[in-house]
Amino acid sequence: MQEIIDIITFKTMISEQMLFIFYYLGAIVVPFLIYIYTKGIYKPFQNNAPKVFIIFISMFIFMEILWRMMFEFLIAFLQIRDALILS
Repeated sequence: MQEIIDIITFKTMISEQMLFIFYYLGAIVVPFLIYIYTKGIYKPFQNNAPKVFIIFISMFIFMEILWRMMFEFLIAFLQIRDALILS
């Protein structure tokens, strides 16, 4: 019961655990969104299938790197916050 009270009163932060959940959820959902987007691009350019595939791969890699960097920054920020509170 005390743990729930600590979460409600913000004595215990749940951010770091939730970040891992949202990271993996996004890492799974983002490729599907990119596929849906490039599938719409593909229809007018059916004779240029290799170019569309390269666009898909490029977008996929770019979005995954940005997604990872964003979460690494947030986790580092929370670790800095924890270190400052303990000091």
